[in-house]
Amino acid sequence: MRRSVPALVILVILLGGCTASIGGDSPLKKEVDSLRREIDTLKNQSRLDDLKSESETAALRAEIERLSAEVERLEKGAGLPPAPGQGAAPPVAPSVAGPAAPPAPPAAPTAAKGLYEEGKLLFDRKDYRQAVELFQNYLREEPKGANAAAAQFYIGESLYSEKRYEEAILEYQKVVEGFPKSSQVPTTLLKQGLSFQALGDGSSAKLLYQKVLNNYPKSYAAGVAKERLKGL
Repeated sequence: MRRSVPALVILVILLGGCTASIGGDSPLKKEVDSLRREIDTLKNQSRLDDLKSESETAALRAEIERLSAEVERLEKGAGLPPAPGQGAAPPVAPSVAGPAAPPAPPAAPTAAKGLYEEGKLLFDRKDYRQAVELFQNYLREEPKGANAAAAQFYIGESLYSEKRYEEAILEYQKVVEGFPKSSQVPTTLLKQGLSFQALGDGSSAKLLYQKVLNNYPKSYAAGVAKERLKGL
């Protein structure tokens, strides 16, 4: 018997409510960072054997281009320096209170952020076991940090890449339950479905694919789920 995922956990995965949405009231930087992480996730998806049909690859490219354009739009809206040829900003009049203080230096990356970035490098190099260890260390340091949802997702991805599907399902579920508003949730549900399908549990996979379609119909994950449902 290969289905050792606890029945109660499966029930939570398949029937639990998820109302994820990209927070429209979040600060601009957080929204840009969230989009960048989603782009990063989609680029990694393109290397997975499960997503290799022509239609799925085309949908993936289109979604990456759309998100990249959205990041560019938001960055322009944040008041970044104009592109060459558009002219420099007018000089600022000196303050009557005296010279302005020099700008503060950019914040140094935290040790926890370094753990996440090193874990991501190891993941990209397919050193999945070491990557999992660093992502777990990061989550111990910053369990609700800016990269926490992504770190948890990549733990699931690492296990999935090693074909440890039952463990991957449980780690993916921590994204769904711990970060219900994360942009990672649609892809996470999709990957749970792919994991169940790899284990030969088509019924559970079908329910998860349908959940993606119902809750996130405009996401990239929905397009892949739709294709997967055709084969079940």
